[in-house]
Amino acid sequence: MSNWFQEHPSTAIVGHTILISTATWLVSSFIIDENKVNLYKAQAENSKAQIKNEQSIAEQYKAKISVLESEIVNLRTINQRYLSWLREDSQSFPSLEKKVAGLESQLNEALVRAAVVPNSNDEPKAKPIYVPYEFKGSFEQGGSFVDPKTSATIGVSAISPDYTATGVLYIPGKDTVELSRTKPGATWVFDKNEKTYKLTLESVNWINNSLEASVVEVSASEGESNK
Repeated sequence: MSNWFQEHPSTAIVGHTILISTATWLVSSFIIDENKVNLYKAQAENSKAQIKNEQSIAEQYKAKISVLESEIVNLRTINQRYLSWLREDSQSFPSLEKKVAGLESQLNEALVRAAVVPNSNDEPKAKPIYVPYEFKGSFEQGGSFVDPKTSATIGVSAISPDYTATGVLYIPGKDTVELSRTKPGATWVFDKNEKTYKLTLESVNWINNSLEASVVEVSASEGESNK
């Protein structure tokens, strides 16, 4: 065998070189393939970690939204409590607002009575100007608007995205009426104590769940035209 290597040195060198190259190629291919597998595994693990991280962030946002919704409900409850206390306080603005409306009504009635009282003097007396009654107020979804003079009432339980309201309506002398998708500007005319009034749903705001309504005294002819 050794004689053959000696007799064919070139062939032996070439064969040995091919053998070494082949072995080197096989080892390199195995190492490269293993590195690729490890790279793919690392990428897969990284993707899984990113997905878990995004899921964790999404859960955190859901929790925050839930907490904020709960805080909004609590704030509305506290606001309603404070508003009810303010209405009971004789010096608060809501209470004074109702008192002013009542005093204006009494003043108008006193002016009317004074106008019909005979004057003992012969000098002519200027006739007082009659100011029609008017009351306007705001309220929120889940609350109601109540006119202090006539007791006309609008209660709203829900506000729709199309800015319509659902609730109930009460006007003196009539049965309570269910309101469904009532639009701003809706009016109802009624009579009380020989006077005619018009109740109007002034505005409906779906964004902040607020509404406005008003009651104004109108002439009898205007009331008939709106009935």
